[in-house]
Amino acid sequence: MTVTVQVLFDHPQHEIASLLRDRLTRCAKASLVAGFMTVEGIEAIAAPLRAHPGKLAHLVVGAATWRAFDALDRLLVAGVAPTALHVHLGHTRPTGTNRHPFARYHPMLHSKVNLLDMGDGQAAAFVGSHNLTGFALHGKNGEAGVLLEGPANAPQFVALRQHLHEAVRQAVPYDPGMKEAYAWWTMQFIDGLYAEANGDLPKDAENMRTILVLAAYTCGRLPRPGQIIYFEIPEALDRIQSMQAEVHIYVFPTLPPTSSLALASLGTAIARLSCKVEGIEAGRGGIELRADWHIENRRRPELKPTVLPFRPTPASGMQQVRVRVQGPVAGQYEYLFDPGKIAWAPIYDREGALVATPDEESARETELALFDTPARVDAPWQRVRGLQRAKPAGSDARQLALWESTPDSEAFILFSPRRRKLTPRRERSERADTP
Repeated sequence: MTVTVQVLFDHPQHEIASLLRDRLTRCAKASLVAGFMTVEGIEAIAAPLRAHPGKLAHLVVGAATWRAFDALDRLLVAGVAPTALHVHLGHTRPTGTNRHPFARYHPMLHSKVNLLDMGDGQAAAFVGSHNLTGFALHGKNGEAGVLLEGPANAPQFVALRQHLHEAVRQAVPYDPGMKEAYAWWTMQFIDGLYAEANGDLPKDAENMRTILVLAAYTCGRLPRPGQIIYFEIPEALDRIQSMQAEVHIYVFPTLPPTSSLALASLGTAIARLSCKVEGIEAGRGGIELRADWHIENRRRPELKPTVLPFRPTPASGMQQVRVRVQGPVAGQYEYLFDPGKIAWAPIYDREGALVATPDEESARETELALFDTPARVDAPWQRVRGLQRAKPAGSDARQLALWESTPDSEAFILFSPRRRKLTPRRERSERADTP
């Protein structure tokens, strides 16, 4: 008799808890290995183990929450042998520093194997990505695995038993008095992973405020050093910030359809003008101003020579800015439109939501009975189809003005609080990525 293989499943989000409970109910012995465990996960399969505690030969976990370890205590109370429970603490190494004397982000046990002795010389094994968590077992995570069934002496099951025995050998026996220590060890890994992910973010940006103007140009001549250019920005950005900011004006023969595309195409600009703020007028105070050029319409700006006398009619809520051309922009920059800590928000897909299964409803009732915790909101999990910068509250005029001066607002006169000077290698990469 050969080993049969069933792929689990043809859809990534598919509950597996009922299938695993069924095999646990019918098996003679069970050995489980998981990289991560939560209380929702262990409770999803705990009923047959509490009913027949002698079935559990081994349970090895690589990391878990405090409440998950507390759930192991309830298995001990139900009669599971203390020798069956193990915690794999992974591998780490000394760092030689006082702040973090060991590597927090470290290799860990990440196996997902559920090996079941079904009696009469038969075995079954769930092998695959499902950890012992509620999201995995109740079909909320995208997961994949296989179910093997066949003779217990088949090579596949022999290899899995060897894998499991080695995991047990490397682990330490579970000690109920060490729950806090085990949970702390889990948090050390999570904190180390956070530091690792955060450490990958570029940190070479300079906090130089830049007013950025992306404009079309149809005249035969370009602004010269010493000439003055007029445009408008929101008053809520405030006068002081605007006076301290540098001004970079990029002139295109044809303006790209969006400011994001224009920013990606700065290398194609026919002029890159570095300017200094000459003066700012608020409250429509600039009745007649000296200017050689002006830029109208923040949504589709065009650089035009002024007609004297120059008497602009600023829009409500805008401040009038005049800048003097100093010369070309030195080097190339990546302009950033966040203060350094970016707030992102998910873009929801209204279709394909994940709803609670009957198993989850039952688990929620059990959780309430065990922990006396408030009921969780049973709202569907909506698929996220993208990320966008979080829009500021509309009541905060300045924050709204900052958002309206980013590419997300589709404006072409922008305010960048930070920028990153591109090295020659990065300049080539940026040009290669330009559409």
